[in-house]
Amino acid sequence: MQQVQQSGAVKVQFVPVGRSRREWMWRARDESSNTITISGRFDSLSDAMRDAREQFEDGIPGPDSGDDGPFAA
Repeated sequence: MQQVQQSGAVKVQFVPVGRSRREWMWRARDESSNTITISGRFDSLSDAMRDAREQFEDGIPGPDSGDDGPFAA
């Protein structure tokens, strides 16, 4: 199973890896410069997504990007 998130010129693909396919990694391709970035392995898909967001802060919106959180007035 693969999930793809695309935002702007960066395409990120999440891939299950490992013998039992219980670990995750991500691959990102910047289509404007044609560079590829590959992550390490993560225990969960959410950890892999969090790491990808940290690497590409401006390019991948989080699930709560429109949410101000519990402290919004």
